[in-house]
This record gives sequence, structure tokens and C-alpha cells, in this order.
Amino acid sequence: MIVASIWAQDRTGVLGTGTDMCWHVPADFAHFKRTTMGAPIIMGRASWESLGGALPGRLNIVITRSRDYVAEGAQVVHSLGEALTVATQRAAADGVDVVWVTGGGTVYAEAMEIVDELVVTDLDLDVAADLPADAPLVRAPLIDTSVWRPDPERSDADWREVSGDARWKVTTWVRG
Repeated sequence: MIVASIWAQDRTGVLGTGTDMCWHVPADFAHFKRTTMGAPIIMGRASWESLGGALPGRLNIVITRSRDYVAEGAQVVHSLGEALTVATQRAAADGVDVVWVTGGGTVYAEAMEIVDELVVTDLDLDVAADLPADAPLVRAPLIDTSVWRPDPERSDADWREVSGDARWKVTTWVRG
């Protein structure tokens, strides 16, 4: 079973403000949907709440410390370990070979030690430049190139055409 993280970040590693992604890149949204469809997705409560509801065609698993939290259309768990157990059991039952960690920043950081792959969309934007200086920026974990290497077969060599707000490119990182 592959455990992978997927995220989009600006040039400085910003994922968003905690409640907003700060950009609109429809082609990357379509890439996210295509990539995660049919597989369980794991996210933190703030990421879940920013969606406004369950993403269809996938088991949505929400991590929260709150014992009485309800997420309609999702399964609520209380740790990354519990989320991974639920996700891998469901994926195996469905004949799927991957589960996805889909945010936010805290969940990505915690998962870095255990994920097998990272699918990272780089956006040709600088979000912080357009936000107030005190905006609460959420950043992606740093990718240690002594641990991770890009898979050239599954990575873009060049920027893709502008979609909405930005040019974009995808890099798939694997351990090794």
C-alpha cells in the first residue's frame, strides 16, 4: 500500500492561509481530482471545513482532536495513525493501492516520516506578496533532497500553460 501526500504550493512553499488556498488554478484542481479519485483521502479539520463538504468518489477521513466533532459525509478520527488504519483498510477492501494525505500543513508535516511519495504542484505565484503582512500563512513541509528525489517519469520538466491564476508544474517525489 502506498501512502502519498498531494499538495499545491506557491514559489515560497505557501499552501494557503489556513482557511483559503489563495489561488484558483482549475487545471490543478482537475489534476487533484483525477489523482485522488477512488482512493481514501486524509485531511485535518481545517482543511475539511475549507471544502464545504465531502469530495465525492473518495472516502473522506477527517482528523480532529475534538471527540464530539461531526463531519457529515466523512469519517472522523483522532490521530494520523487512526486515519491511516481506516484508509488502508478501506483501500485494500476496494482494491486500491494508494491512500492520500491531502492537508493541511500540520498533517502534511506529521505524515512526512511515513509517506512513500509526494505529488507537489508548484504554482508560479507569490501569495504572501498579495496578502497583509500579518496574514496567517500555512507552509508546506520542506522536502529534504537527501531523502527525496524527483521521479522524472512522473514529473513535469517545464511549466504547464497558465490555468486561472498561474502557470503550474507537478513534481512527484519518491524516497531514495
